[in-house]
Amino acid sequence: MASTEVGTKTGGPAAPGPSIVPQGPARLTLIAITVAVLAQTLRFSLPQLDHFADGTGTGVAAVAVLAVYLAGFAAPLVRRAAGPRGLLLAGVGGLFAVRLLAQAIGPQTWLAFVGTAIGMIAVAALFEGARGLSGVGFATATVAGLSADTAVRMCFATWDPVWRSGIGPWLACLAFVALGAAALYRELSSGPVTAPGLSWRDAMGAAAFGPFLALQVLVLASPAFVASSGWQSLTAAHIAIVVGQGLALAFLASGLAVRAVPGGVCVLGGTVLGVGAGAVAGTYAVTGIEVVPIVIVGQVLSAWLLAVACRAPLRRAGTGGPVWRIDVGAALGGFLILVVLVPYQVSALSPLPFPNNVLPGVAGIALGGLAAAAAARGGPLPARAPLRALAGGAAALVLLLGTVVFTVAAPDGTAKAGPVPGQVRLLSYNIEDAVNQKGRLDPEGVARTIEGQRAQVVLLQEASRGSLLSGTADLGVWLSRRLGMKLIWGPAADGQFGNAILTSLPVRSSGTGRMQKGDWSQIRGYVWARLAVGGSTMDVWSTRLQGGDGQSDERSREVAALLRAWGGAPRTVIGGDFGAGPDSPEVSGMTDGTDLRNAALGGDASPTSADGDRTDYVFGSDGVLFSDYDVPRSGASGHYPVAVTLRIGK
Repeated sequence: MASTEVGTKTGGPAAPGPSIVPQGPARLTLIAITVAVLAQTLRFSLPQLDHFADGTGTGVAAVAVLAVYLAGFAAPLVRRAAGPRGLLLAGVGGLFAVRLLAQAIGPQTWLAFVGTAIGMIAVAALFEGARGLSGVGFATATVAGLSADTAVRMCFATWDPVWRSGIGPWLACLAFVALGAAALYRELSSGPVTAPGLSWRDAMGAAAFGPFLALQVLVLASPAFVASSGWQSLTAAHIAIVVGQGLALAFLASGLAVRAVPGGVCVLGGTVLGVGAGAVAGTYAVTGIEVVPIVIVGQVLSAWLLAVACRAPLRRAGTGGPVWRIDVGAALGGFLILVVLVPYQVSALSPLPFPNNVLPGVAGIALGGLAAAAAARGGPLPARAPLRALAGGAAALVLLLGTVVFTVAAPDGTAKAGPVPGQVRLLSYNIEDAVNQKGRLDPEGVARTIEGQRAQVVLLQEASRGSLLSGTADLGVWLSRRLGMKLIWGPAADGQFGNAILTSLPVRSSGTGRMQKGDWSQIRGYVWARLAVGGSTMDVWSTRLQGGDGQSDERSREVAALLRAWGGAPRTVIGGDFGAGPDSPEVSGMTDGTDLRNAALGGDASPTSADGDRTDYVFGSDGVLFSDYDVPRSGASGHYPVAVTLRIGK
């Protein structure tokens, strides 16, 4: 990669090419590693920013988050004060330093703010360092970086190494940082590349990186998303992503991606991408096997649109305005990441005035529109290169090593036997995306809490499978493997946020449902399973009702929907977070006029959350005999588990 001298080009002949241009592999490596580390930083920062909002309130958090995502607009000032090399060092070098520090001390709230702000400057620095590359080269390196990042995440079952200690996570961190630092050194020691003068129209092509990365983090490069929304195994989900990435790399390598096309074609491509992403991501999403082809085609479309949009900002020469226009375009791209990801994350907890499916749709359409502005600026079409395309696609097969490691790695634990033969130990646990009371993503803490109770059945609420609130980790699959228990998943708010059942008992049948809503607020749901217990069976249900003050009527409607779905079957246990106190009409509605009874023996009033509230309950119907009730303390979540021992009657 090569640097650009500060200056403007306001007219006249094209400036001469660079005297020294670093070799391709080093330039491509720097782009790939920077994009991978930026994606890692965004993933660990989102849960931290949510934790910050819990402590400070929505207003303060909104201002603070907006400020850090607007930090990219400081890039022209950094360029003016320190020059183009200073911009590279501050953005890209600073991002690598944040990644190393996060591995050393663990993600912290302040580090999330600093890392996000530096990451936004790094977006502008990417275009500075990539000067002279074609849009195809830039897109190829970007896809390769995200592919490597996804493969490494699969080695750790999607729980990002940045949250973990041990030799494996450290090796992953050092591999990214060391490669990136070496490529950055190569760039900083190279000669300058003359800056192009660009119109605002061409400079805005740099903004395309923002919606592209948002779609990758949220949908296209998230194995947990494909697994939970497509009802696939995590292994099959990663294979689908690798296929899409391989086809994208093959298309970019073929030479077809640089063809000058009408802007309308790019708008059409972005619209198809946006409609596809919006159809499979969000509250009213399509689920099932159709998610797989949408993700595969989406990988190719997004890579092509990025290549078209970025060709102008990466030119070595040209006429037009000052180079800092590219910095502003890139900063706008960083802001578009905020526009897509943060409201989508908020929608998991608070209602938006529109369905959250709109957000990934807007990202796709914005990517197409920004590409359309640069579409007619394509250079001469090179000869088609089928062998190079084949090599580019085949290179993606290496990324399946992450799937191999995930598949062959043995689970860390095995399900514990029940306390007494003939009895079942059951937990109902709102794990709040496995973010502990210190704001850290800690599924291991959740697993240890469950193990400590020797539970055979675990009713989980707020169990994320690809949600931004958990850094897009697949907590359901991770906990299932860690505990050696079967997973029954029930999506609620969207395909990534819902309820689950973990069990070591034989599963006879299962099902899931969602409560109807009349507005755009979060949809609630439930999941049930019929389990074999000795010579009999029992039904277990897990649910999470609407939370918050002033939502009593909504919760009462949800209770009525839950009871209708249950239908009065005997030998049933229903557990979950009901979002209300024990004397509330909605909780009373669970027992009034039904044969359900509260498992809290003797009216136990123990709080079930760290803030002293009691909103988590376990209810049993005829044929279920409770012998004890406990609320063990744990810092693995803001809620404590409700633990009961039960016996199935005749």
